[in-house]
Amino acid sequence: MTKLLVSAICFRQVTPVFLGLCVGIAISIVVTEFLKDSCLEGFSQSVQLPVNTTDEFEPQQLNAEERAKRDSSSEDRKPPLRPRFVRDELGIRDKLFVGILTSQETAETMAVAINLTLSHHLQKVVFFMESQNQPKLAKPLTMVAFSDDRVLLKPFHMFRYIGDHYLTSYDWFFFAEDTTYIRGERLLEYVNHLSISKDLYLGNAVEDAHALYCKLGSGFLVGQAVMAKIVNELDWCTKNAFSTDADDNIGRCVLHSADLPCSDGVDGIPFYTFQLRNNFNFDVDIKVEEKRLEFKNSLTFHTVHTPETAYKLHKYFSRLDLEQTYRQISDLQQRILNISASAPGGQANFPWPVGVREPSKPKTRFDVIRYDYFTETHVYLETDNNNIAELQGVHKQDVDDVLSVTKQKLREKYGDKLEYRRLVNGYRRFDPTRGMEYILDVALREKNTEYEIHKRVHLMRPLSKVEIVPMPYVTENTRVSIILPLRYEDRARMPTFLKFYEKTVLTAGDHSVLMTVFVYDSGDSTSSTADPYVDVKAQIAAMEKMYKDGARIAWMFIKGVLLDGIL
Repeated sequence: MTKLLVSAICFRQVTPVFLGLCVGIAISIVVTEFLKDSCLEGFSQSVQLPVNTTDEFEPQQLNAEERAKRDSSSEDRKPPLRPRFVRDELGIRDKLFVGILTSQETAETMAVAINLTLSHHLQKVVFFMESQNQPKLAKPLTMVAFSDDRVLLKPFHMFRYIGDHYLTSYDWFFFAEDTTYIRGERLLEYVNHLSISKDLYLGNAVEDAHALYCKLGSGFLVGQAVMAKIVNELDWCTKNAFSTDADDNIGRCVLHSADLPCSDGVDGIPFYTFQLRNNFNFDVDIKVEEKRLEFKNSLTFHTVHTPETAYKLHKYFSRLDLEQTYRQISDLQQRILNISASAPGGQANFPWPVGVREPSKPKTRFDVIRYDYFTETHVYLETDNNNIAELQGVHKQDVDDVLSVTKQKLREKYGDKLEYRRLVNGYRRFDPTRGMEYILDVALREKNTEYEIHKRVHLMRPLSKVEIVPMPYVTENTRVSIILPLRYEDRARMPTFLKFYEKTVLTAGDHSVLMTVFVYDSGDSTSSTADPYVDVKAQIAAMEKMYKDGARIAWMFIKGVLLDGIL
Protein backbone atom coordinates (compact mmCIF):
# COMPACT_ATOMS: atom_id res chain seq x y z
CA MET A 1 0.00 0.00 0.00
CA THR A 2 2.84 2.30 0.77
CA LYS A 3 4.52 1.64 -2.66
CA LEU A 4 1.31 2.52 -4.53
CA LEU A 5 0.99 5.74 -2.57
CA VAL A 6 4.55 6.78 -3.37
CA SER A 7 4.12 6.06 -7.16
CA ALA A 8 0.88 8.04 -7.26
CA ILE A 9 2.55 11.04 -5.67
CA CYS A 10 5.43 10.89 -8.21
CA PHE A 11 3.04 10.63 -11.18
CA ARG A 12 1.07 13.60 -9.88
CA GLN A 13 4.27 15.69 -9.91
CA VAL A 14 5.18 14.73 -13.53
CA THR A 15 1.69 15.11 -15.01
CA PRO A 16 1.85 18.91 -15.67
CA VAL A 17 5.12 18.54 -17.53
CA PHE A 18 3.79 15.72 -19.72
CA LEU A 19 0.61 17.63 -20.57
CA GLY A 20 2.61 20.75 -21.43
CA LEU A 21 4.79 18.84 -23.91
CA CYS A 22 1.78 17.34 -25.65
CA VAL A 23 -0.01 20.71 -25.99
CA GLY A 24 3.16 22.41 -27.31
CA ILE A 25 3.71 19.78 -29.99
CA ALA A 26 0.09 20.00 -31.14
CA ILE A 27 0.19 23.82 -31.41
CA SER A 28 3.49 23.76 -33.36
CA ILE A 29 2.05 21.33 -35.91
CA VAL A 30 -0.99 23.52 -36.55
CA VAL A 31 0.85 26.86 -36.67
CA THR A 32 3.67 25.62 -38.93
CA GLU A 33 1.42 25.19 -41.97
CA PHE A 34 0.27 28.83 -41.83
CA LEU A 35 3.81 30.17 -41.33
CA LYS A 36 5.16 28.07 -44.27
CA ASP A 37 2.64 29.47 -46.74
CA SER A 38 3.19 33.08 -45.66
CA CYS A 39 7.02 32.75 -45.84
CA LEU A 40 6.95 31.29 -49.33
CA GLU A 41 4.55 34.01 -50.52
CA GLY A 42 6.69 36.81 -49.12
CA PHE A 43 9.88 35.28 -50.54
CA SER A 44 8.38 34.87 -54.03
CA GLN A 45 7.27 38.52 -54.02
CA SER A 46 10.71 39.80 -53.07
CA VAL A 47 12.97 37.51 -55.19
CA GLN A 48 12.00 35.60 -58.30
CA LEU A 49 14.39 32.63 -58.65
CA PRO A 50 14.38 30.42 -61.72
CA VAL A 51 13.21 26.94 -60.94
CA ASN A 52 14.92 24.12 -62.82
CA THR A 53 12.41 21.37 -63.24
CA THR A 54 14.82 19.04 -65.03
CA ASP A 55 17.83 17.16 -63.71
CA GLU A 56 21.14 18.20 -65.30
CA PHE A 57 22.28 14.60 -65.42
CA GLU A 58 19.18 13.40 -67.23
CA PRO A 59 19.61 12.87 -71.01
CA GLN A 60 17.98 15.59 -73.11
CA GLN A 61 16.84 15.47 -76.71
CA LEU A 62 18.19 18.35 -78.80
CA ASN A 63 16.38 19.80 -81.77
CA ALA A 64 18.07 20.44 -85.12
CA GLU A 65 19.03 24.04 -84.31
CA GLU A 66 20.64 23.17 -80.97
CA ARG A 67 22.45 20.21 -82.53
CA ALA A 68 23.91 22.41 -85.30
CA LYS A 69 25.04 24.97 -82.72
CA ARG A 70 26.76 22.28 -80.68
CA ASP A 71 28.57 20.86 -83.72
CA SER A 72 29.83 24.28 -84.84
CA SER A 73 31.21 25.06 -81.40
CA SER A 74 33.00 21.69 -81.22
CA GLU A 75 34.65 22.30 -84.62
CA ASP A 76 36.02 25.67 -83.50
CA ARG A 77 37.38 24.20 -80.29
CA LYS A 78 41.02 23.09 -80.76
CA PRO A 79 42.27 19.98 -79.00
CA PRO A 80 44.65 20.67 -76.10
CA LEU A 81 48.33 20.49 -76.99
CA ARG A 82 50.28 18.09 -74.82
CA PRO A 83 54.06 17.94 -74.59
CA ARG A 84 55.80 15.26 -76.57
CA PHE A 85 57.57 13.81 -73.53
CA VAL A 86 56.30 12.97 -70.06
CA ARG A 87 59.29 14.79 -68.59
CA ASP A 88 58.15 18.08 -70.14
CA GLU A 89 54.56 17.63 -69.02
CA LEU A 90 55.58 16.99 -65.42
CA GLY A 91 58.27 19.69 -65.39
CA ILE A 92 61.11 17.24 -64.69
CA ARG A 93 64.60 18.53 -65.52
CA ASP A 94 67.80 16.60 -66.10
CA LYS A 95 70.50 16.94 -63.51
CA LEU A 96 73.69 18.26 -65.13
CA PHE A 97 74.77 20.05 -68.31
CA VAL A 98 78.48 20.33 -69.14
CA GLY A 99 79.80 23.00 -71.51
CA ILE A 100 83.42 22.75 -72.70
CA LEU A 101 85.23 25.64 -74.38
CA THR A 102 87.55 24.42 -77.12
CA SER A 103 89.33 25.86 -80.15
CA GLN A 104 90.04 24.90 -83.71
CA GLU A 105 93.61 23.93 -82.78
CA THR A 106 92.68 21.52 -79.96
CA ALA A 107 89.31 20.20 -81.18
CA GLU A 108 90.83 17.15 -82.87
CA THR A 109 93.00 16.24 -79.87
CA MET A 110 91.93 17.49 -76.44
CA ALA A 111 88.22 17.87 -77.21
CA VAL A 112 88.03 14.29 -78.50
CA ALA A 113 89.88 13.02 -75.42
CA ILE A 114 87.58 14.87 -73.01
CA ASN A 115 84.52 13.63 -74.89
CA LEU A 116 85.67 9.98 -74.79
CA THR A 117 86.39 10.10 -71.06
CA LEU A 118 83.34 12.14 -70.02
CA SER A 119 80.33 11.68 -72.30
CA HIS A 120 79.40 8.16 -71.13
CA HIS A 121 79.08 9.37 -67.52
CA LEU A 122 76.95 12.50 -68.04
CA GLN A 123 73.67 13.30 -69.75
CA LYS A 124 74.78 16.21 -71.94
CA VAL A 125 78.25 17.38 -72.98
CA VAL A 126 78.50 20.16 -75.57
CA PHE A 127 81.67 21.73 -76.97
CA PHE A 128 81.84 25.40 -78.02
CA MET A 129 84.38 26.98 -80.37
CA GLU A 130 84.81 30.39 -81.98
CA SER A 131 85.10 29.44 -85.66
CA GLN A 132 82.53 28.16 -88.14
CA ASN A 133 85.20 26.12 -89.94
CA GLN A 134 84.76 22.99 -87.87
CA PRO A 135 87.46 20.37 -88.29
CA LYS A 136 86.55 16.90 -89.52
CA LEU A 137 86.72 14.69 -86.43
CA ALA A 138 87.23 10.95 -86.46
CA LYS A 139 85.02 10.64 -83.36
CA PRO A 140 81.75 12.59 -83.55
CA LEU A 141 80.94 14.95 -80.72
CA THR A 142 78.36 17.68 -80.11
CA MET A 143 79.99 20.90 -81.35
CA VAL A 144 78.61 24.46 -81.52
CA ALA A 145 80.57 27.07 -83.49
CA PHE A 146 80.08 30.85 -83.41
CA SER A 147 80.66 33.27 -86.25
CA ASP A 148 82.24 35.81 -83.87
CA ASP A 149 85.97 34.98 -83.65
CA ARG A 150 86.64 37.24 -80.65
CA VAL A 151 87.97 34.91 -77.97
CA LEU A 152 86.98 37.09 -75.02
CA LEU A 153 83.28 36.94 -76.04
CA LYS A 154 83.19 33.19 -76.57
CA PRO A 155 82.01 32.39 -72.99
CA PHE A 156 79.10 34.82 -73.34
CA HIS A 157 78.09 33.37 -76.69
CA MET A 158 78.07 30.01 -74.93
CA PHE A 159 75.84 31.38 -72.15
CA ARG A 160 73.44 32.88 -74.67
CA TYR A 161 73.20 29.60 -76.61
CA ILE A 162 72.50 27.70 -73.40
CA GLY A 163 69.84 30.22 -72.44
CA ASP A 164 68.08 29.68 -75.76
CA HIS A 165 68.25 25.86 -75.81
CA TYR A 166 69.01 24.28 -72.43
CA LEU A 167 68.16 26.72 -69.63
CA THR A 168 64.87 25.10 -68.60
CA SER A 169 66.05 21.52 -69.13
CA TYR A 170 68.80 21.15 -66.50
CA ASP A 171 69.26 21.86 -62.78
CA TRP A 172 73.02 22.45 -62.81
CA PHE A 173 75.52 23.80 -65.33
CA PHE A 174 79.24 23.05 -65.28
CA PHE A 175 81.77 24.87 -67.47
CA ALA A 176 85.43 24.13 -68.15
CA GLU A 177 88.09 24.16 -70.85
CA ASP A 178 89.22 21.24 -72.98
CA THR A 179 92.48 21.10 -71.03
CA THR A 180 90.60 19.99 -67.91
CA TYR A 181 90.16 16.32 -67.05
CA ILE A 182 86.79 15.82 -65.32
CA ARG A 183 85.77 12.82 -63.25
CA GLY A 184 82.26 12.68 -64.63
CA GLU A 185 80.83 10.06 -62.30
CA ARG A 186 82.14 11.80 -59.19
CA LEU A 187 80.93 15.18 -60.45
CA LEU A 188 77.42 13.83 -60.97
CA GLU A 189 77.52 12.23 -57.51
CA TYR A 190 78.58 15.60 -56.04
CA VAL A 191 75.73 17.41 -57.76
CA ASN A 192 73.18 14.90 -56.47
CA HIS A 193 73.99 16.01 -52.91
CA LEU A 194 73.26 19.69 -53.61
CA SER A 195 69.96 21.50 -53.20
CA ILE A 196 68.67 23.33 -56.26
CA SER A 197 66.99 25.89 -54.00
CA LYS A 198 70.35 27.51 -53.22
CA ASP A 199 72.16 29.98 -55.47
CA LEU A 200 75.68 28.56 -55.85
CA TYR A 201 78.83 29.54 -57.69
CA LEU A 202 81.32 26.74 -56.93
CA GLY A 203 84.86 26.28 -58.14
CA ASN A 204 88.49 27.10 -57.42
CA ALA A 205 89.04 30.79 -56.73
CA VAL A 206 91.65 32.78 -58.62
CA GLU A 207 94.93 33.02 -56.71
CA ASP A 208 94.41 36.40 -55.09
CA ALA A 209 93.96 37.56 -51.53
CA HIS A 210 90.59 39.11 -52.36
CA ALA A 211 89.58 36.74 -55.16
CA LEU A 212 85.88 36.70 -56.03
CA TYR A 213 86.08 34.81 -59.32
CA CYS A 214 86.41 31.09 -60.11
CA LYS A 215 88.98 29.69 -62.50
CA LEU A 216 87.58 28.50 -65.80
CA GLY A 217 90.51 26.09 -66.17
CA SER A 218 89.55 24.14 -63.06
CA GLY A 219 85.85 24.36 -63.92
CA PHE A 220 82.98 26.01 -62.06
CA LEU A 221 79.42 24.99 -61.23
CA VAL A 222 76.28 27.17 -61.13
CA GLY A 223 72.63 26.39 -60.51
CA GLN A 224 69.70 26.93 -62.82
CA ALA A 225 68.57 30.08 -61.01
CA VAL A 226 72.05 31.62 -61.24
CA MET A 227 72.29 30.67 -64.90
CA ALA A 228 68.98 32.41 -65.59
CA LYS A 229 70.28 35.61 -63.94
CA ILE A 230 73.44 35.45 -66.06
CA VAL A 231 71.44 35.06 -69.26
CA ASN A 232 69.30 38.09 -68.37
CA GLU A 233 72.40 40.26 -67.91
CA LEU A 234 74.39 39.13 -70.93
CA ASP A 235 74.18 42.52 -72.61
CA TRP A 236 75.89 44.16 -69.64
CA CYS A 237 78.44 41.33 -69.44
CA THR A 238 79.30 41.66 -73.12
CA LYS A 239 79.80 45.43 -72.90
CA ASN A 240 82.04 45.09 -69.83
CA ALA A 241 84.19 42.22 -71.14
CA PHE A 242 87.34 44.32 -71.51
CA SER A 243 89.85 41.88 -69.94
CA THR A 244 91.89 39.36 -71.88
CA ASP A 245 91.45 36.88 -69.03
CA ALA A 246 88.27 34.77 -69.34
CA ASP A 247 88.21 34.18 -65.56
CA ASP A 248 87.96 37.92 -64.94
CA ASN A 249 85.20 38.51 -67.50
CA ILE A 250 83.06 35.55 -66.39
CA GLY A 251 83.55 36.28 -62.68
CA ARG A 252 82.58 39.94 -63.14
CA CYS A 253 79.46 38.83 -65.01
CA VAL A 254 78.42 36.38 -62.28
CA LEU A 255 79.10 38.93 -59.54
CA HIS A 256 77.00 41.55 -61.29
CA SER A 257 74.16 39.20 -62.24
CA ALA A 258 73.77 37.05 -59.14
CA ASP A 259 75.88 38.93 -56.56
CA LEU A 260 77.79 35.73 -55.78
CA PRO A 261 81.52 35.33 -55.13
CA CYS A 262 83.36 32.12 -55.91
CA SER A 263 83.00 29.44 -53.25
CA ASP A 264 85.00 26.23 -52.83
CA GLY A 265 82.22 24.28 -51.11
CA VAL A 266 78.75 24.32 -49.59
CA ASP A 267 77.27 22.81 -46.41
CA GLY A 268 80.56 21.22 -45.49
CA ILE A 269 80.94 19.53 -48.91
CA PRO A 270 84.19 20.83 -50.47
CA PHE A 271 84.58 21.23 -54.22
CA TYR A 272 88.07 19.82 -54.78
CA THR A 273 90.15 20.70 -57.83
CA PHE A 274 93.77 19.87 -58.51
CA GLN A 275 96.42 21.89 -60.35
CA LEU A 276 98.89 19.67 -62.21
CA ARG A 277 102.51 20.64 -62.68
CA ASN A 278 103.50 22.39 -65.86
CA ASN A 279 105.71 19.47 -66.90
CA PHE A 280 103.47 16.78 -65.42
CA ASN A 281 104.55 13.28 -66.45
CA PHE A 282 101.95 10.73 -65.46
CA ASP A 283 104.23 7.69 -65.38
CA VAL A 284 106.69 9.45 -63.03
CA ASP A 285 104.60 11.92 -61.00
CA ILE A 286 101.61 9.65 -60.30
CA LYS A 287 103.62 7.75 -57.67
CA VAL A 288 104.03 10.98 -55.71
CA GLU A 289 100.63 12.56 -56.32
CA GLU A 290 98.55 9.47 -55.46
CA LYS A 291 99.73 9.69 -51.87
CA ARG A 292 97.98 13.04 -51.47
CA LEU A 293 94.37 12.87 -50.29
CA GLU A 294 93.52 16.01 -52.27
CA PHE A 295 94.56 14.28 -55.49
CA LYS A 296 92.25 11.30 -54.93
CA ASN A 297 89.28 13.43 -53.87
CA SER A 298 89.48 16.04 -56.63
CA LEU A 299 86.73 16.34 -59.23
CA THR A 300 88.78 18.12 -61.92
CA PHE A 301 92.46 18.23 -62.92
CA HIS A 302 94.13 20.98 -64.92
CA THR A 303 96.10 21.74 -66.97
CA VAL A 304 96.21 18.57 -69.11
CA HIS A 305 98.46 19.24 -72.10
CA THR A 306 98.16 15.98 -74.07
CA PRO A 307 95.34 13.52 -74.83
CA GLU A 308 97.53 10.66 -73.60
CA THR A 309 97.66 12.23 -70.14
CA ALA A 310 93.85 12.50 -70.10
CA TYR A 311 93.50 8.83 -71.07
CA LYS A 312 95.98 7.72 -68.41
CA LEU A 313 94.22 9.76 -65.73
CA HIS A 314 90.91 8.27 -66.79
CA LYS A 315 92.30 4.73 -66.61
CA TYR A 316 93.82 5.38 -63.18
CA PHE A 317 90.64 6.79 -61.62
CA SER A 318 88.43 4.19 -63.31
CA ARG A 319 90.52 1.51 -61.63
CA LEU A 320 90.19 3.28 -58.26
CA ASP A 321 86.41 3.60 -58.64
CA LEU A 322 86.15 -0.06 -59.66
CA GLU A 323 88.13 -1.21 -56.64
CA GLN A 324 85.97 0.94 -54.38
CA THR A 325 82.84 -0.56 -55.93
CA TYR A 326 84.12 -4.08 -55.31
CA ARG A 327 84.88 -3.20 -51.68
CA GLN A 328 81.38 -1.79 -51.20
CA ILE A 329 79.83 -4.92 -52.72
CA SER A 330 81.91 -7.12 -50.41
CA ASP A 331 80.93 -5.06 -47.36
CA LEU A 332 77.26 -5.21 -48.28
CA GLN A 333 77.42 -8.96 -48.78
CA GLN A 334 79.03 -9.44 -45.39
CA ARG A 335 76.43 -7.23 -43.71
CA ILE A 336 73.62 -9.18 -45.40
CA LEU A 337 75.13 -12.44 -44.16
CA ASN A 338 75.38 -11.09 -40.62
CA ILE A 339 71.76 -9.95 -40.66
CA SER A 340 70.56 -13.24 -42.19
CA ALA A 341 71.77 -15.10 -39.08
CA SER A 342 68.92 -13.44 -37.17
CA ALA A 343 66.33 -14.10 -39.87
CA PRO A 344 63.90 -17.05 -39.74
CA GLY A 345 65.72 -20.20 -40.77
CA GLY A 346 69.16 -18.64 -40.36
CA GLN A 347 71.85 -18.51 -43.02
CA ALA A 348 71.01 -22.01 -44.24
CA ASN A 349 67.77 -20.80 -45.86
CA PHE A 350 69.33 -17.64 -47.25
CA PRO A 351 69.63 -17.56 -51.09
CA TRP A 352 73.04 -17.81 -52.69
CA PRO A 353 74.84 -15.79 -53.97
CA VAL A 354 74.32 -12.88 -51.61
CA GLY A 355 72.47 -9.98 -53.17
CA VAL A 356 70.93 -12.04 -55.99
CA ARG A 357 67.27 -12.98 -56.06
CA GLU A 358 66.34 -16.46 -54.92
CA PRO A 359 65.60 -19.09 -57.59
CA SER A 360 62.16 -19.07 -59.15
CA LYS A 361 59.74 -21.56 -57.60
CA PRO A 362 57.74 -23.43 -60.26
CA LYS A 363 54.00 -23.61 -59.69
CA THR A 364 53.52 -26.64 -61.91
CA ARG A 365 55.77 -29.26 -63.48
CA PHE A 366 55.63 -27.36 -66.76
CA ASP A 367 57.35 -24.36 -65.13
CA VAL A 368 60.41 -26.32 -64.02
CA ILE A 369 63.61 -24.94 -65.59
CA ARG A 370 65.71 -27.89 -66.63
CA TYR A 371 69.49 -28.14 -66.55
CA ASP A 372 71.54 -28.79 -69.69
CA TYR A 373 74.32 -31.34 -69.28
CA PHE A 374 77.66 -30.43 -70.88
CA THR A 375 81.29 -31.43 -71.01
CA GLU A 376 84.31 -29.46 -72.14
CA THR A 377 83.46 -30.13 -75.79
CA HIS A 378 79.76 -31.02 -76.14
CA VAL A 379 76.32 -30.21 -74.76
CA TYR A 380 73.61 -32.88 -74.41
CA LEU A 381 69.83 -32.56 -74.88
CA GLU A 382 69.98 -28.82 -75.25
CA THR A 383 66.76 -28.90 -77.28
CA ASP A 384 64.04 -31.46 -77.79
CA ASN A 385 65.33 -32.24 -81.29
CA ASN A 386 69.06 -32.61 -80.61
CA ASN A 387 70.66 -35.30 -78.48
CA ILE A 388 74.19 -33.95 -78.63
CA ALA A 389 75.80 -30.87 -80.14
CA GLU A 390 79.35 -29.57 -80.22
CA LEU A 391 80.08 -26.44 -78.20
CA GLN A 392 80.78 -23.60 -80.60
CA GLY A 393 80.94 -19.82 -80.62
CA VAL A 394 79.70 -18.06 -77.50
CA HIS A 395 78.67 -21.34 -75.87
CA LYS A 396 82.25 -22.60 -76.06
CA GLN A 397 83.53 -19.28 -74.72
CA ASP A 398 81.00 -19.48 -71.90
CA VAL A 399 82.14 -22.94 -70.78
CA ASP A 400 85.83 -22.00 -71.07
CA ASP A 401 85.23 -18.89 -68.99
CA VAL A 402 83.39 -20.87 -66.29
CA LEU A 403 86.20 -23.43 -66.12
CA SER A 404 88.79 -20.65 -65.88
CA VAL A 405 86.97 -19.05 -62.95
CA THR A 406 86.60 -22.46 -61.30
CA LYS A 407 90.34 -23.12 -61.52
CA GLN A 408 91.10 -19.68 -60.10
CA LYS A 409 88.72 -20.07 -57.14
CA LEU A 410 90.01 -23.56 -56.33
CA ARG A 411 93.59 -22.28 -56.49
CA GLU A 412 92.71 -19.47 -54.08
CA LYS A 413 91.10 -21.91 -51.63
CA TYR A 414 93.46 -24.89 -51.74
CA GLY A 415 96.67 -23.36 -53.05
CA ASP A 416 99.13 -25.91 -54.41
CA LYS A 417 97.66 -28.86 -52.51
CA LEU A 418 95.17 -29.76 -55.24
CA GLU A 419 95.66 -29.60 -58.98
CA TYR A 420 92.85 -29.42 -61.53
CA ARG A 421 92.69 -32.37 -63.91
CA ARG A 422 89.38 -32.50 -65.79
CA LEU A 423 85.67 -31.73 -65.83
CA VAL A 424 83.58 -34.74 -64.84
CA ASN A 425 80.04 -33.34 -65.13
CA GLY A 426 78.65 -29.95 -65.98
CA TYR A 427 75.12 -28.62 -65.64
CA ARG A 428 73.77 -25.21 -66.50
CA ARG A 429 70.38 -23.51 -66.70
CA PHE A 430 69.14 -19.98 -67.36
CA ASP A 431 66.82 -18.51 -64.73
CA PRO A 432 65.21 -15.27 -66.04
CA THR A 433 65.01 -13.87 -62.51
CA ARG A 434 68.65 -14.56 -61.60
CA GLY A 435 70.89 -15.40 -64.53
CA MET A 436 72.89 -18.43 -65.64
CA GLU A 437 73.52 -21.05 -62.96
CA TYR A 438 76.28 -23.68 -63.19
CA ILE A 439 76.98 -26.90 -61.25
CA LEU A 440 80.37 -28.45 -61.99
CA ASP A 441 81.85 -31.75 -60.81
CA VAL A 442 85.60 -31.43 -61.23
CA ALA A 443 88.38 -33.95 -60.68
CA LEU A 444 91.34 -32.75 -58.63
CA ARG A 445 94.63 -34.49 -57.89
CA GLU A 446 96.50 -34.34 -54.60
CA LYS A 447 100.15 -33.61 -55.25
CA ASN A 448 101.41 -35.61 -52.27
CA THR A 449 99.32 -38.77 -52.62
CA GLU A 450 98.39 -38.66 -56.31
CA TYR A 451 94.80 -39.48 -55.32
CA GLU A 452 91.96 -38.13 -57.42
CA ILE A 453 89.34 -36.13 -55.52
CA HIS A 454 86.00 -34.97 -56.90
CA LYS A 455 84.63 -31.58 -55.84
CA ARG A 456 81.29 -30.00 -56.66
CA VAL A 457 81.37 -26.29 -57.52
CA HIS A 458 78.40 -23.94 -57.79
CA LEU A 459 78.79 -20.82 -59.92
CA MET A 460 76.45 -18.02 -60.86
CA ARG A 461 76.57 -15.50 -63.70
CA PRO A 462 73.99 -12.97 -62.47
CA LEU A 463 72.08 -10.69 -64.75
CA SER A 464 73.16 -7.09 -64.86
CA LYS A 465 71.03 -4.28 -63.48
CA VAL A 466 67.47 -4.69 -64.75
CA GLU A 467 65.64 -1.44 -65.42
CA ILE A 468 62.16 -0.57 -66.65
CA VAL A 469 62.64 1.45 -69.83
CA PRO A 470 59.93 4.14 -70.04
CA MET A 471 58.20 4.96 -73.30
CA PRO A 472 59.42 8.34 -74.61
CA TYR A 473 56.03 9.59 -75.79
CA VAL A 474 52.90 10.50 -73.87
CA THR A 475 50.14 9.36 -76.22
CA GLU A 476 51.76 8.16 -79.45
CA ASN A 477 52.71 4.57 -80.25
CA THR A 478 56.33 4.32 -81.35
CA ARG A 479 57.19 2.29 -84.43
CA VAL A 480 60.14 -0.04 -83.95
CA SER A 481 62.57 0.09 -86.89
CA ILE A 482 64.93 -2.85 -87.45
CA ILE A 483 67.89 -2.47 -89.82
CA LEU A 484 69.42 -5.81 -90.84
CA PRO A 485 72.69 -5.74 -92.88
CA LEU A 486 73.05 -8.90 -94.97
CA ARG A 487 76.41 -9.97 -96.34
CA TYR A 488 77.06 -12.55 -99.01
CA GLU A 489 78.28 -15.21 -96.57
CA ASP A 490 75.11 -14.88 -94.45
CA ARG A 491 72.53 -15.14 -97.24
CA ALA A 492 71.82 -18.85 -96.59
CA ARG A 493 70.54 -18.05 -93.09
CA MET A 494 68.18 -15.30 -94.24
CA PRO A 495 65.19 -17.49 -95.30
CA THR A 496 65.04 -19.06 -91.85
CA PHE A 497 65.11 -15.63 -90.24
CA LEU A 498 62.35 -14.34 -92.52
CA LYS A 499 60.09 -17.28 -91.68
CA PHE A 500 60.59 -16.65 -87.98
CA TYR A 501 60.01 -12.89 -88.45
CA GLU A 502 56.81 -13.57 -90.38
CA LYS A 503 55.52 -15.91 -87.69
CA THR A 504 56.44 -13.62 -84.78
CA VAL A 505 55.90 -10.08 -86.09
CA LEU A 506 54.11 -9.91 -89.44
CA THR A 507 51.22 -12.20 -88.59
CA ALA A 508 50.74 -10.40 -85.25
CA GLY A 509 50.56 -7.01 -87.01
CA ASP A 510 53.11 -5.37 -84.71
CA HIS A 511 54.00 -1.73 -85.28
CA SER A 512 57.46 -2.31 -86.75
CA VAL A 513 59.53 -2.02 -89.92
CA LEU A 514 62.23 -4.42 -91.08
CA MET A 515 64.71 -2.86 -93.52
CA THR A 516 67.08 -5.43 -95.03
CA VAL A 517 70.28 -3.89 -96.42
CA PHE A 518 72.02 -6.06 -99.03
CA VAL A 519 75.76 -5.47 -98.97
CA TYR A 520 77.44 -5.89 -102.38
CA ASP A 521 81.15 -5.91 -103.01
CA SER A 522 82.53 -3.52 -105.59
CA GLY A 523 82.65 -6.27 -108.27
CA ASP A 524 79.24 -7.87 -107.63
CA SER A 525 76.43 -7.48 -110.12
CA THR A 526 72.94 -6.34 -109.11
CA SER A 527 71.21 -7.62 -112.24
CA SER A 528 68.49 -10.22 -111.84
CA THR A 529 70.49 -12.94 -113.61
CA ALA A 530 73.69 -12.72 -111.57
CA ASP A 531 72.28 -11.27 -108.32
CA PRO A 532 73.40 -13.44 -105.36
CA TYR A 533 70.42 -12.21 -103.32
CA VAL A 534 67.70 -12.85 -105.91
CA ASP A 535 65.96 -15.56 -103.87
CA VAL A 536 65.92 -13.47 -100.70
CA LYS A 537 64.58 -10.44 -102.58
CA ALA A 538 61.77 -12.56 -104.04
CA GLN A 539 60.84 -13.82 -100.57
CA ILE A 540 60.79 -10.26 -99.18
CA ALA A 541 58.71 -9.01 -102.13
CA ALA A 542 56.12 -11.75 -101.55
CA MET A 543 55.86 -10.83 -97.86
CA GLU A 544 55.65 -7.14 -98.69
CA LYS A 545 52.60 -7.75 -100.91
CA MET A 546 50.96 -10.05 -98.38
CA TYR A 547 51.37 -7.80 -95.30
CA LYS A 548 50.49 -4.17 -96.03
CA ASP A 549 48.98 -3.19 -92.67
CA GLY A 550 50.75 -3.09 -89.32
CA ALA A 551 54.27 -4.48 -89.60
CA ARG A 552 56.18 -3.62 -92.78
CA ILE A 553 59.13 -5.20 -94.55
CA ALA A 554 61.35 -3.72 -97.28
CA TRP A 555 64.90 -3.86 -98.64
CA MET A 556 67.66 -1.72 -100.13
CA PHE A 557 71.27 -2.30 -101.20
CA ILE A 558 74.62 -0.59 -100.81
CA LYS A 559 77.70 -1.23 -102.91
CA GLY A 560 81.31 -0.66 -102.11
CA VAL A 561 84.16 -1.84 -99.92
CA LEU A 562 83.19 -1.85 -96.21
CA LEU A 563 85.53 -2.23 -93.29
CA ASP A 564 84.93 -4.95 -90.73
CA GLY A 565 83.02 -3.71 -87.72
CA ILE A 566 81.08 -0.93 -89.45
CA LEU A 567 78.01 -3.07 -90.08
